Amino acid sequence: MTFDTVQKFGGVSLADGPGVLRACKIVQEQGGARPIVVVSAHQGVTDLLDTIGRSALEGHLEGDRVRIRHRTLLRQLDLEPDLLDRYFSELFGLLAEVQVRRRLLSGQLDHLLSFGERMSARIVAHTLKKMGLRATPVDAWDLGLTTDSNHGDARPLPEGTKQIRAALEQVTGIPVVTGFLAKDTRGNLTTMGRNGSDLTAALVAEAVGVQEVQLWKAVGGMMTADPEIVPDARVIEHLGFQEATEYAFHGAEVLYGPALSPVQRGGITVRILDVHDPAARGTILEARTRGEGPVGIAARRNVLRLDLAIGASELRAPRVAELFNVLARHRVEPGVISTAGDRISVLVTPNGNVEAAVVELGRRVTITRDLALAAVIGRDIGYDATLAARSLEMLTHSRVEVAEAFVGVRAPSQVFVVPAEQLERAVRVLHTGLLSPVRSRV
Repeated sequence: MTFDTVQKFGGVSLADGPGVLRACKIVQEQGGARPIVVVSAHQGVTDLLDTIGRSALEGHLEGDRVRIRHRTLLRQLDLEPDLLDRYFSELFGLLAEVQVRRRLLSGQLDHLLSFGERMSARIVAHTLKKMGLRATPVDAWDLGLTTDSNHGDARPLPEGTKQIRAALEQVTGIPVVTGFLAKDTRGNLTTMGRNGSDLTAALVAEAVGVQEVQLWKAVGGMMTADPEIVPDARVIEHLGFQEATEYAFHGAEVLYGPALSPVQRGGITVRILDVHDPAARGTILEARTRGEGPVGIAARRNVLRLDLAIGASELRAPRVAELFNVLARHRVEPGVISTAGDRISVLVTPNGNVEAAVVELGRRVTITRDLALAAVIGRDIGYDATLAARSLEMLTHSRVEVAEAFVGVRAPSQVFVVPAEQLERAVRVLHTGLLSPVRSRV
């Protein structure tokens, strides 16, 4: 039987026993179809694994926290208590090695983080079996999924998906595949970045040639704004790939931007669906957003601006290359970029590596902290001066200080940088002024 759907379930969807059962019932309701299931680690487990790895560096072994979490899941699902014992043994051995050597290499961190998805796949597969379905847990690297050696944020190699279809055809029943994980060409385990399970699902879908990828989330789909900020935000039923990518670029956590390229290449339909309401339509991602004008507001709560000074007698190109080489070396992802006669500026999201990058760049760089951004997103709105003037007028009238506006920089968005404490007000003002009352976008 051929595959026609890839179903990906995120960590929040698999948070506990009832969540796993809910996801498995969605798989069961596929009827005669044979889906490929891709799973993330259970909610919070990846962070927990990272925490206990850091603790091992300091001489403390806390592996029992992971064992207790997963034994609780096994008990809730009435699965065999020793189902994951081999993984606990492997995990404890790795932690003991880190404790003794007082070192956690990047490849070892990938190995450590892999236990979340590996154990999740076994739990989901055995729950499906308990429901009467044939299912087999599969580690993604056993399908041939291959990446470069950039541990922690590995990128798939072009030839690294050729074996996937043939390998899946040898799997008994429903394959339950580990998201997030792969191996490099030397056989070393790699991880593809946080939210990398979406990318796994997309790569598998492209390799197999399925008709549809279903991303099952704990939200109704892509929203016109963060519902925690705008309670009356609504689901966008149809959204173009370009606009969806822009949402991800500007901080929307519902979607992992790199996952969109494989499905676009394969002409595959993507649906973002709500595990709590499987009958709801959710969001369909397609070639073009239907209708004109803004479709939503993306928000990024914590942003830094790095300003690199450029002397009047200096060539700009070497200074720009220096900035981005340092950011790449420290794995700091640049956001929106702007230039002036004496500087180049880039917005970045804070992480543990930004400070090290700044130290390497030296006094030439200054940091502006406590910023946030609100991005108005829509098809080809980036150069709409009338829209920009309207947005700025609304923000100013509501006493929102706009530190910088990026208009005409990116075709699918206009970006307004504001003080972090004013972000929620900015998003609500823009949503009310540009997206209310409800207008049809079909």
